[in-house]
Amino acid sequence: MIREAALDSAVQAATVEVPDALVEARARELWEQMLHSLSHQGINRETYLRITGRDEADIIGEGKPDAERALRREAVLAAIVEAEGIKPTEEEVMEAVERAAPSEGTSAKKLYERLKNAGRLEQLEDDLAQRKALDLVAESAKPITVEQAKERGRLYTKVEDEAPEGAEPDPDGT
Repeated sequence: MIREAALDSAVQAATVEVPDALVEARARELWEQMLHSLSHQGINRETYLRITGRDEADIIGEGKPDAERALRREAVLAAIVEAEGIKPTEEEVMEAVERAAPSEGTSAKKLYERLKNAGRLEQLEDDLAQRKALDLVAESAKPITVEQAKERGRLYTKVEDEAPEGAEPDPDGT
């Protein structure tokens, strides 16, 4: 949670323009991922849409804010990777492969070769570099006191959550 908050703060401070077409594509990708997960539970697209009473366009539209947030996060992390020259070491790559091998039902050596032959080793390296960039963001984040957060108006309080619809929360959080 702290890591995400630090990243979101970096994203907010960054100037990142995300094209609408890319947001739309990512929202569709998120929808397809959800459908894939549901299919493992025996729920197909039509059944889900019927159960929820929504149509696909509405669901994709509702997913756009999450898609844009994810794309903006990725863009900031990619910029940090590039600016800082972050690259995982061979040892870090092998550690990641060794952690994943048991769940893939194979040895680390075989999984490494499979990833390499499938051209997916570079994706693993990119993922590890982005994780290192996120570590860098989280490590450089400066915590602030509750009082500072209240002054900035960025402290979430239960009072704000329970405010009547349309009501403005008090600036002092009470």
